[in-house]
Amino acid sequence: MSTDRSDKNARLAAAISGIIGALLVAGRKGAPAEGLLPFNPLYFHMLRFLAREGDQRPTVLLKALGAPKTTISSATSALEKRGLIERRADPDDGRARLLHLTDAGQEVVAAIERQDLRNATAMLEALDEESVDGFVEAIEQVSAHISG
Repeated sequence: MSTDRSDKNARLAAAISGIIGALLVAGRKGAPAEGLLPFNPLYFHMLRFLAREGDQRPTVLLKALGAPKTTISSATSALEKRGLIERRADPDDGRARLLHLTDAGQEVVAAIERQDLRNATAMLEALDEESVDGFVEAIEQVSAHISG
């Protein structure tokens, strides 16, 4: 790897770290999910996944999110205690359970999405109009590449 590429890698790592830090601080000041749920990336991903995919077995979440079974189990229990998800019998197999996003869970997902849009708006406001399209396209390429 060339020195120029190493320098760019280091600059990118520092920029990403700075963005994450700023968003975390902004989230604490502005109450993540509009104060409905403390910031937890796994919780946010689980809720978004259920909102997008509908009722699912926990094993589907394990595969989709790549988290260990114990982690998904703990997160499921925490979200269930908050009334954001509930376990329901699988209509195809009464012994199996599905995770269902409650109305309160749907409200939290909507709040997370509004926060995400505010964060995206703040990032794009830092760019001139000519840079916005290229930046968004580059981020989409990176996201597609690293998410498999």
